[in-house]
Amino acid sequence: MLPYTENKKETLKSIPIFSELDIEQLRKITAVSKILKYKKNEYLFFEGDNYKGFYVLLKGTVKVFKNSIDGKESVLHIVKPLNAFADVPLFEGGNYPATAQTLEESIMIFIPKEGFLSLLKEEPEISLKMSSGFAKRLREMANKIENFSSKDIINRLAEYLLKEIKINKTDKLDEPFLRLSIPKKTIAAYLGTISETLSRTFKKLQDEEIIKIKGKIIFITDYTRLKKLGK
Repeated sequence: MLPYTENKKETLKSIPIFSELDIEQLRKITAVSKILKYKKNEYLFFEGDNYKGFYVLLKGTVKVFKNSIDGKESVLHIVKPLNAFADVPLFEGGNYPATAQTLEESIMIFIPKEGFLSLLKEEPEISLKMSSGFAKRLREMANKIENFSSKDIINRLAEYLLKEIKINKTDKLDEPFLRLSIPKKTIAAYLGTISETLSRTFKKLQDEEIIKIKGKIIFITDYTRLKKLGK
């Protein structure tokens, strides 16, 4: 882990849970936080570790997951830049409920539990302004659970590809594309399936000329049909 220099105030303003805070409130949060750089495949914390604080990802990708007794990995979140994670225990108490590992070199803001809670006691308005952001996070989690129970894997994969295209800002191109920066087995676990089923689903989309795969780059050849599948 290495320290890294970044304009934290401007970055925090871009995070949904902090977007309603004013400059002075953001300044107070940056005063208790620090920026860290992690190498690929580094662990941030393990399930059951004492809770020390939460993170805001600036660059890279982080996998948040749990392992079952038989060793099966269940991916709860694939965290992308400008998203907070590991924030639930801050208010619920307890230890880290899952493990977090970087999937590529990553830079993030770490906000320690003690410093942040002390700040909230001094500035209760901050927690009120952040409540809408937390509510949005809970809705997203509820939607994911609903998708898992009601959608087939091809629909879940289509939805995932559409989100990645928007993150990569290629959705306005004539032929949108994305680069798979994380292992397919991780994507499979995140979508609630296994690698073999995911590979067959990719092939089905390619056979139907909805996507075209070249190495780790996926080109969307029929964006309209992909959007219909991803609804």
